[in-house]
Amino acid sequence: RFKELIDKIRSKSYIDKKSLDEIIKELQRILLSADVNVKVVFEISKRIKERVLNEYSQSRGVQLKDLVIKILYEELVKILGEEKRDIIIAKKPFVILFIGLEGSGKTTSVAKLAKYFAENGLRVGVFSLDIHRPAAIEQLEQLVNRIQADVEKIKFINIEGTSLNEKIRTILDILKDRDVILVDTAGRHKNEESLLKELENIYKYLTPDFTILVIDAYMGQKAYDHTLALKSRVNIDGIIVSKMDGSSKGGGAISASVASGAKILFLGVGEKVDDLEPYDPKSFVSRLLGLGDLDGLLTRVERLLKREVHDEKKLRELAKGRLTLVDVVTQFENIEKMGGLYKILSYLPGFSGKFRKEEIDEMETVIRKWKAAINSMTIEEKINPSIIKGSRITRISRGSGVDERLIKNLIKQYKIMQKLMKDRKHKRMFKEMLKSTRQL
Repeated sequence: RFKELIDKIRSKSYIDKKSLDEIIKELQRILLSADVNVKVVFEISKRIKERVLNEYSQSRGVQLKDLVIKILYEELVKILGEEKRDIIIAKKPFVILFIGLEGSGKTTSVAKLAKYFAENGLRVGVFSLDIHRPAAIEQLEQLVNRIQADVEKIKFINIEGTSLNEKIRTILDILKDRDVILVDTAGRHKNEESLLKELENIYKYLTPDFTILVIDAYMGQKAYDHTLALKSRVNIDGIIVSKMDGSSKGGGAISASVASGAKILFLGVGEKVDDLEPYDPKSFVSRLLGLGDLDGLLTRVERLLKREVHDEKKLRELAKGRLTLVDVVTQFENIEKMGGLYKILSYLPGFSGKFRKEEIDEMETVIRKWKAAINSMTIEEKINPSIIKGSRITRISRGSGVDERLIKNLIKQYKIMQKLMKDRKHKRMFKEMLKSTRQL
């Protein structure tokens, strides 16, 4: 669906409030279909809209479709994590608590992370505080025993006749020589008050160094409310997204990240204990949005944005004071900043009330299309528009989405302006007009 939106964007020649609203609404539908929480969708789309309006008006040479994808990507990774992160083992033993809903994949994730740490040379201890799910402790022990790495078998202590607090104290003492200790817990629903209170008690008595929330990739929009319920009882330091295989959408991870303020650390991509991957922002967001070469796209946009400053300087040097199409774009942008043509004309003697609002709106539409066309031109074409003919006009039209007739009309108007600028009388008139508009 996102690719369909990109096709729609490519057909647009310029951004205005109406077309941007259409883009944002479609983005909202796509994110909602990816199971992102409604509140989160509106927060993200609001920021994207503000940035697109601001950055597109200032950028030249970057296509709108590329800029929208770039901004969407950047806003998503701000939430999910802008870079690969690892858990820093700051002390020994370093205690990590696992929390999440029932069936979210906590127990399997504990075993996977145990293998990950062991393969990185750490001595790992594992135990479970899940007293509510039948055979939960046995399941974790079996998973640990499958790990083909240097992990010493953990002897699980029967909870019968022993309180949770006593079990925590006893096992921590047994595992005090470990580098890291992973603690599994029972799944908890946001409406199960007794289990939430039990989690609070475990957290206070265990005093973990790090708490990981395990989120099922299939969980969907309810991830937001459940995460808030857990965060109200304990701190959340990182997220593992489980079951990121097959057709899972992963949108719940965005909701969980917003609700918890924590970033994604790992992805569970299968049922085997080896199926754990460090989080990679480009790969995850690309999958979430259904995009292919996201890395190539981002590199291209960044290169164009960096090149703009250099190109502008080079263009000014080559132009040597001549009127160029960059000057024209600058004046278009000044008009926008000063409130549009309607406001400017109302201040100019002899122009106030001369044009109907509908006529001014039509002029502004043409100006926006002209600006889009100029932004699709090469440096040489901006400096010397007289070379813009035939195939160049066709290329600019395809790149900007502006009709060829409007591009020809732009060149015609530019030539008229250029002739007027050579006339000293008109030159003074233009300078006075620009001086007046700057004071508005």
